Amino acid sequence: MTYLISAAVPGVPLVGVHVAGRAGNAWAELSLPQATELAEQLRGLLTEATERDDAGQDHAEQDGAGQDRAGQQGSGDE
Repeated sequence: MTYLISAAVPGVPLVGVHVAGRAGNAWAELSLPQATELAEQLRGLLTEATERDDAGQDHAEQDGAGQDRAGQQGSGDE
């Protein structure tokens, strides 16, 4: 995503947003309140994605530790 904040029209600052994604490219001109709302929504989504990723890594590390323990037990039985 790229953005441009413009104050070309006095009293009416706009934020131009360009987004490229799987569905294609899009431009939008947002007012400052709309741009603020978009930023807050993106921040929330990033936080959620980070928390899910952290939880997934913790789960993967726990699974890996269990496999290590199983391997150690198997080698001790030989």
